[in-house]
Amino acid sequence: MVWDDLRYYLSVARGSSLSDAARDLGVSYSTVSRRLKALEEALGVRLFDRNATGYELTQAGTEMLDAAQRIESEIVQLSRNVMGRDSRLSGHVRVATTDALATRFMPDVAAFTRRYPDIEVDLVSTPAPADVAMRDAEVALMAIDQPPESLVGRRLARLSSALYASRGYLEANPWGGDLSSHTWVGWDHGMEHIPAASWMRKNVPDAHVACRVRTGLAVLAAVRDGLGVAHLLCFLADDDSELCRVSPPEPELETGLWLLTHADLVSTGRIRAFVDFVAEAIDRQRAQLSGHASRTRSAPSG
Repeated sequence: MVWDDLRYYLSVARGSSLSDAARDLGVSYSTVSRRLKALEEALGVRLFDRNATGYELTQAGTEMLDAAQRIESEIVQLSRNVMGRDSRLSGHVRVATTDALATRFMPDVAAFTRRYPDIEVDLVSTPAPADVAMRDAEVALMAIDQPPESLVGRRLARLSSALYASRGYLEANPWGGDLSSHTWVGWDHGMEHIPAASWMRKNVPDAHVACRVRTGLAVLAAVRDGLGVAHLLCFLADDDSELCRVSPPEPELETGLWLLTHADLVSTGRIRAFVDFVAEAIDRQRAQLSGHASRTRSAPSG
């Protein structure tokens, strides 16, 4: 048995499905299925029962879970201890973030690679919470209110969200009246922890939802194409000429932009260089990120 096989087993055990494990590991569905089958054949036991609701651990799979998690913890700690002694400004920096943040801050990443050409940045776009995303990453750039205690870092800015709609949508559906009378773009049921999804459940529980998506960029694209209204991060939407902000930023949805890493990697040269560079770049954009400095177009009157 090798550690890489255990990674696949643990990811399926945590997500209860091959598709969740594939997203977590950054591989295809078929790769997870093949590796899991190979592990079960090597051990001579079935680790999961396949049923309609997903993959459920068998007794053998359950008995193996604690030991596999301890092995994972030891290997991760060993890797970080070794990396923490590396002061070279070269190598890889693996950064976990969301697709929306990756798109917005790509110019800053490009500027970093020009200043430090011997450091290669691996951007891992994931909707997973920071503590999950950081299992295989060294740095996380995340929009969260409270970072996990296992990570260290700094809050770089406050991010505001407001309701937006496309000009085409508003021409056909003038803004005003009951919010529930409008068509909405919603979040996939697997993303119910997203603050905007909670806001919708509380404030427009009976609204018609045209489509549900899993990522911030998908929400942006759906709203721009006129499918409905939704909360968008102001720094993503305010500069889009096809979109109109139809309400002030929602205080309930304001969140922090955090740059995080593991405590034992803070002194690693390439990690420190990346964190300091990105923090300085984002600090110059605080006003725009807060939604107060961007130009805002009003909705066409009805």
